[in-house]
Amino acid sequence: MRLLSGGGAFTRQNISDINDNFASVLPFTPGNLIYLQPSSSNTQAADGSIQKPYTDLPTAYSAARNGMNDVIILVGNGAASGTARLSAAFTWAKDSTHLIGIDSPVLISQRARIAPTSGVTAFANFFTVSGNGCLFQNIQWFQGFTTGTTSEICMTVTGGRNVFKNCQIAGMGEAAGAQSTGSRHLKVSTTGENVFEDCTIGQDTVTRTVANASVEFAGGTPRNIFRRCYFPVYGSSAGVLVILGTGASCVDRFNEFHDCVFVNAIKSGSTGLTAVGSFTSASPGGLVIFKDCASIGATKFGDTNFLANSYIDMAAVSDSAGGLGVNPS
Repeated sequence: MRLLSGGGAFTRQNISDINDNFASVLPFTPGNLIYLQPSSSNTQAADGSIQKPYTDLPTAYSAARNGMNDVIILVGNGAASGTARLSAAFTWAKDSTHLIGIDSPVLISQRARIAPTSGVTAFANFFTVSGNGCLFQNIQWFQGFTTGTTSEICMTVTGGRNVFKNCQIAGMGEAAGAQSTGSRHLKVSTTGENVFEDCTIGQDTVTRTVANASVEFAGGTPRNIFRRCYFPVYGSSAGVLVILGTGASCVDRFNEFHDCVFVNAIKSGSTGLTAVGSFTSASPGGLVIFKDCASIGATKFGDTNFLANSYIDMAAVSDSAGGLGVNPS
């Protein structure tokens, strides 16, 4: 790492040194660094540099190269005004193209954020990751419209071998989405081998009133790992689900939840859930592993199909398949 010297105004060499230092802490130094700062007051023509950052995500994304390990750096300002706004569904299709948020690395509601433009007509599929080998870190996706729509999906992942670290994926951000059975915070389909680490998937601000799901597995997706993730729920229906597998062969090989917390806010007015998970078919095509997880605010861990295809390694504190948190007596 190169030490910076001198004081006062930045020189061209200072800026170069800052870029070099930033690149040195990332595991993919060959690519370009592209700065995205929605709150920037720069009046010069933006070029994605630290001095003249882009202010919207589509422009920054268009400057990134497929497969070259370019890094888009989303610079937050600690407030909602630093949000990168989208007025249409967005697809991240470039392989090995990364998105890093610069803000405080909290687990919930990061201010390096992507959300809809205020007043825009609602679109159901908010953000799709179809690219492979991408890293997303310290980012919040929030799908909340002034007026929502049905079957809202905050994020759909169809690419493989992507890593989401210290991110929040928060859909159903208004009544219309939260009241639709087809809504999801996250849908993982077809391709797999993705990692979600230290993430929050969901939110407990808007009440979910029907049997929608936080996470859906579909299309035979294999080997997705959820490590140290939180899954918050707030609902008025016992049928709300955290995990849903849809159709025969919805998963393949295994999907694992390791040291995760499924927490339903029952002490704040949320209705208790009948089950954490459900598979719509008795033949999902693979299995789900739960290692050292906790579930709070659910009567049982899963329905018949779900339990028949789940392997649970955690403390058995009740008769309902284990892992259900209880009040101490």
